[in-house]
Amino acid sequence: MVPRTHEQWQALDFKRLFAGRAAFLNMDAQNSILSPEGCLTHEGIWRGAREEGGSFSNILKLAHAARRAGMHFAWLRYDRFIGEKEPTNEMDRVQYHYWNKAYAGDRTRKDWECDLVPEVKAILREEDRNLVYPGWSVFTGTGLDRWLKQWGVETLLISGYHTDWCVEMCTRHARELGYMPVVVGDACGSTQPLHGQTLEQLNSCYAPVITTQAAIGYIEAGLRSDQKQMAGATA
Repeated sequence: MVPRTHEQWQALDFKRLFAGRAAFLNMDAQNSILSPEGCLTHEGIWRGAREEGGSFSNILKLAHAARRAGMHFAWLRYDRFIGEKEPTNEMDRVQYHYWNKAYAGDRTRKDWECDLVPEVKAILREEDRNLVYPGWSVFTGTGLDRWLKQWGVETLLISGYHTDWCVEMCTRHARELGYMPVVVGDACGSTQPLHGQTLEQLNSCYAPVITTQAAIGYIEAGLRSDQKQMAGATA
């Protein structure tokens, strides 16, 4: 369930936000989470994700609408094995060792874990940013902030996994950097009850949470408005 958008955000003109300097940001549409053979299969996030109304199905619908609107795209991927190769400090070393000590895959398999799933690769464009982030925030160690500033982006259309980890960190960090993040709640996923609890927290404190249907509606309304203006200018 996606919480009702908090009343503090009701005055926002979402159609204008998405029609202007907006970017599509997605986190972790990757094999480790969305494949039943991935190292996080036990979480079960992949179950139902591709079905109608599922989180990944909604991500693809959202991406299609964002493409039509001419948004810039950034696909972010988390490599949980970077920490064992390049630990920043002792805390990193012991944590990543604990996470990965039972993992039997080789380097090729580890690279597969953090690779985008085939459905995303099929719609990936050369101009999209396809970035691996080594820490907790997608803004750390990726150059993402630089790309967004070069694009002149103000609004971030956020989706992906995990809601209570990378999605929340991205949203909060984005506000600190001066962006306007909008979280598409049913295009995100995690384990319960953390998924629902995090959406409530984000919606109450840091950013509006909306549905995929609402987001696409705002995007399409902006496109219709642009088309009318263009028609009027050429009449």
